[in-house]
Amino acid sequence: MAQDYSAKWWAAFICITVIEGVLLILLISRQPTPLLFVAIIAIALLLFFIPQLDDVIALTFDRGKLDNKINSIGKKLSATKARTDKLVLLSMSKSMFENLKKLAGGNFGSYEMNDNLEKEIFHLKDIGYIDVGRIRDIPYKDNNLSEYVKVTDLGKQYIELRKSTEEDNKG
Repeated sequence: MAQDYSAKWWAAFICITVIEGVLLILLISRQPTPLLFVAIIAIALLLFFIPQLDDVIALTFDRGKLDNKINSIGKKLSATKARTDKLVLLSMSKSMFENLKKLAGGNFGSYEMNDNLEKEIFHLKDIGYIDVGRIRDIPYKDNNLSEYVKVTDLGKQYIELRKSTEEDNKG
């Protein structure tokens, strides 16, 4: 179908080119008139816009294809969002996330620096979610770990993103 339109437009293009040539010959051979100038300019504009008309016609007749393409892209976008949400949820263990939330609350509570907690603190510091001087300088036991460790803006953003992702997955 698109080829039929293309062939018709090429035929129209050739006809208009011939008319333009005749008008140019008339312009050269006799005294030019303003009407002749207007005709030449109008034909030149038609020659310029004919190739674009084929695209416009194809777009209007293929609206269904365009809608299908938009729907397809929407489905791919939804699938990508679901995969990204899953990645956010799986990027940190539940216990580490709970510890990060407690640190962000400012009242972690009493703690004992065991190997797991120390590894979590190192990891959270490495990815930029917390600020802490020297981890080895944190007391082995104390009443509030939040006195030694502060959650960064990036860590707070992660907490919000994870909370919203968990809520989206529940609903």
